[in-house]
Amino acid sequence: MKKTLLFSTIILIALNFAQAQNIGVGFQANFPSYGLSVKADLNDTHTAQLVYGAFGTVEMISGRYIYNFSDVDVFTPFVYAQLGVWTYSYDVFNFLGAATPESESSFGYGIGGGLELNWLSFISDRLKWTLELGIGQANLSYYNFKTTSFGSGIHFHF
Repeated sequence: MKKTLLFSTIILIALNFAQAQNIGVGFQANFPSYGLSVKADLNDTHTAQLVYGAFGTVEMISGRYIYNFSDVDVFTPFVYAQLGVWTYSYDVFNFLGAATPESESSFGYGIGGGLELNWLSFISDRLKWTLELGIGQANLSYYNFKTTSFGSGIHFHF
């Protein structure tokens, strides 16, 4: 059921990417994983984001819905909801000390808010940086986490 919900969310986000006004490609970091990201501004208020966090302690693939509030000079405040699958890989050692690689995956979610800043406009008006604060949970047996997280992302918009 959880995987069906995740894949349905990803498909809906992918379909909405085709209708996007603006596409941003970049890097997103949010504890405990970070990696590549694609953002699609569906209109001035609604944004869809797909994140593949291949780096960090935990690997994840997730989709986000972002609600953007009105611009305030050099920043735009936003809130987000996130659904995804987190995977933790580790080694299990037997009594002889030999390691056996193991991994586990779990559905997870998060909510939060932040600011999209335009202070990098001296480089390019298309370069935007985000700072965010959120809470999330993924129920992994070996690396279970409920976290308040600080995140940041940088995206170049086409």
